[in-house]
Amino acid sequence: MGKQIKILLPLIAILLFLSIYLIFSYADVEVSMLEVQKIFYLHVSAAMTVYLAFGVNFIFSIKYLIKRKSDDDLLAASAAEIGLVFCTIVLLSGPIWARYAWHTWWTWEARLTSTLVLWLMYIGYFILRNALPADNRRTFSAVLGIIAFIDVPIVHYATKFWETKLHPERGTKLEVLPTIRNTWMIVLLTFIILFVILLVIQYKTKKTESRYEAIRRKHLQEFS
Repeated sequence: MGKQIKILLPLIAILLFLSIYLIFSYADVEVSMLEVQKIFYLHVSAAMTVYLAFGVNFIFSIKYLIKRKSDDDLLAASAAEIGLVFCTIVLLSGPIWARYAWHTWWTWEARLTSTLVLWLMYIGYFILRNALPADNRRTFSAVLGIIAFIDVPIVHYATKFWETKLHPERGTKLEVLPTIRNTWMIVLLTFIILFVILLVIQYKTKKTESRYEAIRRKHLQEFS
């Protein structure tokens, strides 16, 4: 593990404890939703991290198709795996918040539906990777990763594309208490650093597995 990651590990531990403290002890309680609003810090921060993770997958998928380097494919797949985890967090935390804010666990509102479609597309990304032989896996999954990313701006601007009375329209100015805004910024920073750490760890793990598989195949060819 690189020196940078060893430095980031104690930092992320401190930020995680700080985030928990700020959420429950520092940030003011929102007057309309009360304590349930605190899901906001997890839900929105996870959503922003999803954009980042799938953006990384998008960039390295394009890079792989251009340069055909296996490391780019490994980075793209690693980012997609982590993004899928954060997207799952978004879909699980959203209904909890919605139950108290909108009095329903789920509604086929534009942003919710497009987020579910995004999650399903990246599920398909990994089904495709596992179903195809190694030679075709990288190319086809890179193409699907690029196509799936098109849904990210759709999710982000869903409230502008379709009229909705649930999520506030993108660009709407909301008055947020300083303690709530400051807490969210720290939680978001924590999520981003956590993503970077997980990405590096997952990439190194996949690279080790790839090297092991190459050695195993070489030995099998020698003894066959």
